[in-house]
Order: sequence, then C-alpha cells, then structure tokens
Amino acid sequence: MGSAGSAGASAPDGSALPSRARRVPVRALVVAAVAVAVAGTGASFVVGGLSDRHRAGLVATQPGGLWSVAPDPDVVWRAPTDGGWPAAVEGQVVLEADGALQGLDVATGESLWSASLPAGTSVCGPDLLDPGSVGSPLVCVTEVDPAPAGEQSGAGDGPVDASEPSTSRATFVVTVLDPAGQVVGTRVLAGTTDAAAPLADGLVATARRDGDRAVVSWEEALDGALVRTRVLHAAGYPVDAVGSTTREDDRDAGTIALHGLRGLLHVRAPDLRETFDASGEYATGYARPRSVPGGWAAGGPLPGDLRVRAALDPRSGQVEEVHVLDADGSGRYVLPGEPFVPAVTDGTVPHVLVVRSPGFTGYDALSGRRLWHREEWPEMIWLQTDDVLVVESGSRLIAIETRTGRDLWRRWLPSEVHRAFTDGDSLLLTSTITGRRDDPDVGTSELVSLNLFDGGLEWRDVLDPTYREVVSAQGQLFAVTDTEVVRIG
Repeated sequence: MGSAGSAGASAPDGSALPSRARRVPVRALVVAAVAVAVAGTGASFVVGGLSDRHRAGLVATQPGGLWSVAPDPDVVWRAPTDGGWPAAVEGQVVLEADGALQGLDVATGESLWSASLPAGTSVCGPDLLDPGSVGSPLVCVTEVDPAPAGEQSGAGDGPVDASEPSTSRATFVVTVLDPAGQVVGTRVLAGTTDAAAPLADGLVATARRDGDRAVVSWEEALDGALVRTRVLHAAGYPVDAVGSTTREDDRDAGTIALHGLRGLLHVRAPDLRETFDASGEYATGYARPRSVPGGWAAGGPLPGDLRVRAALDPRSGQVEEVHVLDADGSGRYVLPGEPFVPAVTDGTVPHVLVVRSPGFTGYDALSGRRLWHREEWPEMIWLQTDDVLVVESGSRLIAIETRTGRDLWRRWLPSEVHRAFTDGDSLLLTSTITGRRDDPDVGTSELVSLNLFDGGLEWRDVLDPTYREVVSAQGQLFAVTDTEVVRIG
C-alpha cells in the first residue's frame, strides 16, 4: 500500500489525527439475570442490552471476530508453546510439550487442568484458529516408535547405537480428552498408517501409501468409523536418459505428512501437494485464496436457504458464473463473474452478494437484482457486514454502503495490511510501516483501529517485534511468537 509517513493515517477531511486517539467502548454488556427483575421501561433497556450482547457474541464467534478490544491493548497473559502451535477447545487454549498437556482459560490464562500423553511425538487439535474448536473434543495423535534408538529392532546382533534412529515402523496412538482434561479413550491406528493428524469434530485424518497413490481418510477418532476417503495420485518425478529419477535421494519417495491448521487439512509429500477443507472437499480452488473457511461462496447460508454453485469455464478453468440455487437444488438465477468474498464478516447472513468481473457488483441475494456496480478492481474485501463493505484498492481502504454501493469513507494506510478483525463497531488491521523517518530501513508492525462507519482513527499500537502473527480465536486477540502464545487485550 502507499506510504503516508510514519503517522500513516488522517481524518476523513484530510487533517492529521493523533497517533493514540482514545475511545470509550460502544457496547454495554448486561447480565441476563437482571432482565427477570426489571419491568416497564427498564425492561426495554435490558432487552436492548441483551440484544447488544447477543450481537457481540455472534461477531466474536466468526473468524476474525472479537469482543471489544480496549485502546492500546496490553499483554493479558502469555505462556510457552515449546515451538508448537497451540490447540484449543471451547473456552480454552491447550498447550503440549513433551507429552505434557495443559489447558488454560482462553481469556485469563489460568491453568484449568493438566494431563499426560503416551511417550512419543504428539500433536493435538483442533488448533487455536480452527472455527471447529468450539464444541469439539480434544484429539491428540502420538507417534510412538516401538523400538526406540539404542534398542534392538529387527534382525541383527548386539545393541543398536543410541545415536542411530530406529528402523522399526512407528505406530500412531490417538487419545481423546474432554474439556476437563479427562481421557475419554485411546486407539491405536492401523499398522499401515504412514501419517495422522487430529481434526475438529472428534475426527482424525490418516494417510497411507498404496504404490504411486496416497489414500487419505477421515475417521472417527475413537471407534475408527470411516467418514470419507480421498485417493491422491502422485505427480511422479522427472527421469534422466537411462530412466533413473533425478532426485538425489530415493529413500524419501514414500514419505507423507498431514497437517491440520485453521480448519484445513494439508497433505504433503515429495510427489504430491493437496489441501482439503473441513468437509473433505478440495480447498485449492477458486474461493479459498480470498476467503476464510465457509462463507456464501463455499456453500454457506444465504437468505431463503439459497445455495451457491460456481461454474467453471472449461477452457480457462476459471470461474465464469455464479449459480444461485433454491433449497431443492433448482436454479434461481445466474450472476456473471466470480464470487468476491470477504476475509471477515460479522456473522450475519449476507443480503448482498458481491461478484467480480469486470470491476465488482453487488446483487440482491434473494432476487439476483443488480443493486450497484463499481469500476474499481480491488484486491481484497477485508470486511462485509449488512451495513458496510471495506475493500482494499491500490493503496487505499474504501468503505462502501453494502446495499447501495455509495462511498462512506476512504483512507490511505501505510504499507501492507496483513490481517483484519472486527468487533462489529470497529475495523482492526495489522499493518507494516516499511520505514521510519529517522531510519527508512527499519520496519514496524502496528495494530490500527478504525471506526467502521466514518473511518476515524480510534487508536494505534506498535506491536512487539517478536510477534510472528497476530490472530483472533474465540473472540480474543492473540499473538504467536516462536516460543510463546500471548493474549493481548
């Protein structure tokens, strides 16, 4: 994005804004029990407060959604991660280190329970950023070597050098725990399993080699019931003039790895790469680079139980039409172009569908009637609510009234925007200023809060340089470093 100096923001009229403007949180949270004791005009106030809290809760459950964040947020709690990525269950962050598990309260960091896993290398899930972590049990997969280094494995005379790795085939043990850290059950995966990864909804993904194919399965973690299977065909390797592979080490030919992250399952091997969404559908297609898992472009809910199907041009392989279907699968209308979906929403069912090609156009979701059209070619829709659509176009943020396409505000921001969040009233952005006036080679990462409806700068905060990533989970704002998870708020 374009540079606007180290201050990086201005008022809607172009005047400079202070770098740390303060605000008072908009939303008042009311205890539900008060509603029972209050009558008359007071009751209507409480109902409004409860409605506000319900709305805030709805926003907080979305990817990128937050409870209201105080100006100039500070560290609330931090905990070591041992270099891994935190797991999560509803209301908790779960950390694993050398087989020791610990459940922490997601808001306060208070230790709630501890547990132990079998000896080996463990991975637990769903992970902190998986939307499916709400309501899911904790699933851990432990890779156990039945003949550790230094012990005899297979044929041979005498002990094995402890510095040498085991040659025995590893086994995988699945452990399922409830939110209190109690073990619900365990299961040893089939001996043909080459890789496994925990998923949301009490599932585990497994992979095995079958010649030049890889068989990936989604199984119930405890009873092994098969949910779905995908057979992937390896791409193969180039060969030289005498028919030998050009790879330096043929021993890696059979290796395969599974990684569950952010609601997606990544399958990786030297000869294949594939990614699947939570339903087991291929996630490397048109919708995924611009959207979070779910959403209307991936079959998410629309008014009147409508659904969307994207039609591909057989020559280019690109999406050329958006087909909107009734609940019974019959076609209702067709929109020209490709789905243009937001990175963040407030959880409301969209009444306006935005389609790109050329420019971008807003359509009424029920009728397909064109509401507005704009000739810009924005790179991203950062946020869509029923009221406001915020896009990034060139070096500007442009806020548009969702149902009319009318400009609400425009703002220049410094450098690149990495991620967006919302609490329903504000748009929070993580961005990078590429240089300072006193030292242009030094970059700074910032968290910037803008009023969603007028674009005014509410506050900005320079981030700790150790923060590898700033993310939202279960309505809270987190930073992840190489060694820690940090709750900021």
